[in-house]
Formats: sequence, C-alpha cells, structure tokens
Amino acid sequence: METTEFRDLHAHYLAPSTIDRIRAGEFAPAVTLSDEDGRARFTFPTGATRTMLPAMADLDARLRHLDQCGIDIQVLSTWIDMFGYDLPEELAVSYHKSINEGLAEAVSSHPDRFRFFASVPLPWGDAAATVLEDAMTRLGAVGSMIGTNVHGRYLDDERLAPFWRASERLHAPVELHPVNVAGADRLRGDELSNFLGNPFDTTIAASSLIFGGVLDRHPGLRFVLVHGGGYLPYAVGRLSHGRAARGVAPELLRRPEDYLDRFFYDTVVYSPAVLSALASIVGVERLVLGTDYPFDMEPPAVRSMVADTLGEPALARIARTARGVSCRHDETEAGG
Repeated sequence: METTEFRDLHAHYLAPSTIDRIRAGEFAPAVTLSDEDGRARFTFPTGATRTMLPAMADLDARLRHLDQCGIDIQVLSTWIDMFGYDLPEELAVSYHKSINEGLAEAVSSHPDRFRFFASVPLPWGDAAATVLEDAMTRLGAVGSMIGTNVHGRYLDDERLAPFWRASERLHAPVELHPVNVAGADRLRGDELSNFLGNPFDTTIAASSLIFGGVLDRHPGLRFVLVHGGGYLPYAVGRLSHGRAARGVAPELLRRPEDYLDRFFYDTVVYSPAVLSALASIVGVERLVLGTDYPFDMEPPAVRSMVADTLGEPALARIARTARGVSCRHDETEAGG
C-alpha cells in the first residue's frame, strides 16, 4: 500500500556556507555582508537586502517546524533577496553555483527530508541553462526557482529562450516567485507591495508566458506558481474574452484559459473559500502544498486547511502531485 508523503514546494533557505563565502569577500565588491543587530544584510550593486531571518539558515529549527506541520519533505529554494540579477554575468555564474552548492549541502545532510530548486543567473539565458544543468546533474536539483520578472522585463524576453530549452530538456519544473513587483510605487504603505503586489506580479508573469508564446514553443515546460497562482485563475475569462474581442496574440494555439493546465499552484491562499474556488477552477490535481517558510506569511495549519476544505482524498491527491513535480531521477526510476 502506497504511503502518502507530504511535500512543501514553497520554502526559502540560505546555507551558512554560502553566507560564510560572502562574508569572506569571495564575491566582493559586488556582493558584501554586514551585521545589523545580529542579523545579516547583503548588499548588491543596486541596493541592500532586508535583514535575514536567523531561521533562514537554521536546519534544526526547520526540521522541528516540518515535524510540527506534518511535512515529510521540503523543497528548498533560495531567499528571493539573493537572486542577484544585477550582477555581471561571469560573477553571477559563480555566485549562483555557490547558492546551489549550499542548497545541495542541506539536502545531503538530510536526504530524507529535503530537495532543492536551483537558482540561476538571469537575464543571461545561456548562462542560466549552464548553471541549471550543473545543478541538476552534479548537485541533484529537482528544478529551479526564478523571479517573476528580470529588471522589469517580462518572461517572454527572447534572451531567456536557452534557459527554457534547457528546463524542458532536463524535465526541470520552474517555480516563479514574485520579485520587484509592478506598481510598487503605489503600494508603499501597509505592506501592500507584499499583500497585493506579490500575487499581481505572478499574474503578470504567467500571462507573459501565455501571450508571449513561451508555452506554445516549449510544450514540455512545467511551472509552479506560488500564492495560488496570484490572480491568474480568476482573470483568465477576461484574458480569453479580451484576446478574441481585440484580436490580441492571434498566433496562440489555444485560448488563455486553456493554458491553466500548464501550471501548478501552491496552496498559500489563506482562505478556505479561495482554496475551494482555486481547486474548482484549475483542478485538485494541479495543486501542491506550500508554506513560505520561514516567513510570517506562512499559512497556519497548512495540511489541515486543505483537508478540511477539500477533503482527505484531495489532500492525498495533492501529495502525489507534489511528489511528481519535485522528484529526483532515482525516485522516478523507483516509480515516483
């Protein structure tokens, strides 16, 4: 009888070894570290990060939290403040390899509890493809996580084509995480850039993949959208109608609403009513669990909200989907 295994596909981690390499000046002067009241802050060419939560680099605390949540395996991704998309290409390659090596160290220390999504040097598609292949083949990554835009440019930017080809060839899912969100100048107060801007930027990113033809050109690409896919599931009717009414993107092979099955959607939506609506629109089989650990935006009772809202059979189906999206090659060969 198959045992249900629960995986968290939305979590952030920065390895102590990577922090030490930055502290030692390996990527200076482009990337430096300062300590502020016992917390690390990193500076990149275009500015400084937030101060890092200590839990970001604490595997013991992370494991205790996973046990409390009933999560068997967590797929680690870097902290979005560390994307480093403003670094020069050559330095960016070595920097992202360092990020990935740190993620791989965490997996090696607890192979029964962790997997990881690689970080890659954008906006250079060729360099990103090289780093992705290194992470997948040498380090055991199960996919990648990238930002929803690169310096404000959409994800249908032609420079990213080599990365899409590599992701497709390697069967590597791509998780999109909001960064540098649109409309930030009007979302300055009350954390609205997070509360509203994050899901909106995911919506823009997914729409650019649809309207820009990326999904048509790369039929094997798989994407994970955090925060329940933002507003995409609720906007596709308008996108489809508007495309037909105004003659936009006539070369698309399908209506925008028909591309919903090209994405997976995490359950970080907070509301049972929204989760129920999401499941009814995209299908339970497209959902995966997410926590957003170690941030305070983690939904409470991740598993129980899904079970109470959608039922235990749906929770089990979500667990199978997450395993399929984030399995390693050896798991695939074993039947995963």
